[in-house]
Amino acid sequence: MLVFDQLRKNDPQLQLLALLLCGGLVLLLAGLWWVQIVNASRYRESIESQSFRTVRLPAVRGKILDRNGVALAENRPGYNISLYLEELSPLFKKEYTAAKAAYLRTLPPKVVTNQLPWWKSWLGFDRVKTVPPKLSNEQLQLVQRESRYAVANAVVARIASVLQMPLLLDPTNFHRHYNLATAMPFCVASNLSPQLVARFEEQSINSLGVDLEIQSKRSYPHSNTAAHVIGYVRSDDSSAVGEEAFFSYRMPDYRGLVGIEGGFDQKLRGHAGAKSVQVNNLGYRQAENVWESSVPGQNVVLTLDLAVQHEAEAALRKPMGPTLRGAVVVMDVRSGDILAMASSPTFGPSQFAHGISRRDYDQLQELTAEKNRATAEQYQAGSIFKTIVALAALENGLDRNRFFRVDPNPRNGNKGAYFIGQRLINDTAPPGDYDLEHAIVRSSNSYFVQVGLLPNVFERVVELGKRLHLGERIDSDSLPLRQVATGHFPSAAATQNWKAGDKANICIGQGPMDVTPVQIAVMISAIANGGTVLKPRLVDRLESQDQAGIELPTSYPRAQVRDHLGVSKRSLDILRDAMLQETESAEGTGKHVLGCGFRVCGKTGTAERSELQEDGKKQNTTWFASFAPYESPRYAVIVMVENGASGGSTCAPIARDVYVALAAYERRTTATTLTATTR
Repeated sequence: MLVFDQLRKNDPQLQLLALLLCGGLVLLLAGLWWVQIVNASRYRESIESQSFRTVRLPAVRGKILDRNGVALAENRPGYNISLYLEELSPLFKKEYTAAKAAYLRTLPPKVVTNQLPWWKSWLGFDRVKTVPPKLSNEQLQLVQRESRYAVANAVVARIASVLQMPLLLDPTNFHRHYNLATAMPFCVASNLSPQLVARFEEQSINSLGVDLEIQSKRSYPHSNTAAHVIGYVRSDDSSAVGEEAFFSYRMPDYRGLVGIEGGFDQKLRGHAGAKSVQVNNLGYRQAENVWESSVPGQNVVLTLDLAVQHEAEAALRKPMGPTLRGAVVVMDVRSGDILAMASSPTFGPSQFAHGISRRDYDQLQELTAEKNRATAEQYQAGSIFKTIVALAALENGLDRNRFFRVDPNPRNGNKGAYFIGQRLINDTAPPGDYDLEHAIVRSSNSYFVQVGLLPNVFERVVELGKRLHLGERIDSDSLPLRQVATGHFPSAAATQNWKAGDKANICIGQGPMDVTPVQIAVMISAIANGGTVLKPRLVDRLESQDQAGIELPTSYPRAQVRDHLGVSKRSLDILRDAMLQETESAEGTGKHVLGCGFRVCGKTGTAERSELQEDGKKQNTTWFASFAPYESPRYAVIVMVENGASGGSTCAPIARDVYVALAAYERRTTATTLTATTR
């Protein structure tokens, strides 16, 4: 061939080049032989012994803020000390070798008598042979378990010495973690204080397979303030909507159950990330790679004002202490913004986030403290519903100066009464002649029963109840708390065949009707703002945690109109004047609200409940429904207390304290506006 012909020529340079090429080919073939033939089994075993584990990485949960940006729920770093078992594996092996040898030394040697063939017996071979002892597979596994635990326990003891605090390594938890999650760090000390973190870092014991880890913890900096609005979370590392569902390991995470934590759980949780961890045949971590970064959750900005909320809760606890059962709702009558929503008894959201004890949980259940009494509990309205009866009668042509007679009660001559057939309706007002204003001031049952039974008045009452959407659920966008009751209110069709007694019950706020405090706040706001039925607004906007990001916030519109009362300004003005006298007249049942800094229009109420107390006494629901200031209404304040003495003596003083807080809120808001304007 041509190539070989050229090589036969006496050309040393060409011959050297050919020699180098041949040598390279031989070297390449030798390398391939070494990799593919000699080491094939080793590489095959390595591939088979290694595998990947996927790990769910929770996102940073969003904050819950008040209208001024003050955090009501946030995240704080929790410092944990963890063992990395793959770094301790050499110590495991060393301890295992020593423990195995020590164990074998405790076993006697085994003497074996052999049946020798004739030629070995003829040559003098010994039939009796001493064999070193061996361990069974079960014994070897036991030694391995004890060796691993001994090493880990010694490391934990060293950590305890550095931290100057007792630490115990639970063997059951350690062995379970080793068997199920060897590649993941094993926590031996959690929620360390800054002092303990400093001690740990100063001693620098990281070489022992120990490291300091930071884990996000849900925190509520204002304890139980606004607890029923915030809600609570529980430990839950399951996947959220739109996330991968199958993971080998899951890092600790939270899931909101009720309140804003529950209603906006998906927005607050963000989107979890994921990483893959390469492990060997023993389960130890070899390498890891984050293949999807987590996306932090959004912040939820509420309409609440922390200062007003705090004062409302303090005022609610004042009459009977922390076990009082009641609620306060403060609403801006112009926008529907809820400035405060208090419920008592209350709870600490951190109790659920960090693990609540059975004793504490049973106590909360006994007090029904988890229930948001402002939105989730239904009550008879009592006399506060007389405001709607008054509007219906005025729209039907009632003369505000017309008198109705209240007869003496045969059982108590100092109190009034009204008879419907043989049925006696008790009255807390004394007997006498009452016009509209006087009936509001003294909260006369007899007057409003007579007025409500006038032709076409009750039908207008039912119509106004429908316009107020009583007995209907409020949109979840308005109250995303997962604790919202609908209440009850009769429809026009249901009342067509009602008798006078059934209608009389509704006219004094009892019978087949139930309301929630937030529904009453909507009702009073409509009376205050000129007849507009607003949707309550608890969430102002959603915003990114990255303040420098380009993502725009999602805002929830203010002053969303749900309906209109459809009544005249004249009727509303007459009712407002009467409600003002309720608080400013010497005879008024709401006079205990005086001295709050506003002229308040109010209506008290006391409704009997069907169930009895333990001592056999009747239970009741006491109310004070109000708005202020009279000249230019801005705030509606609703107070409800279970088993209070009366709406005037129990609830009105609570409202007074809330109005004092609202006056301070106005001064603070005005000062902030002036500061911003002058810049």
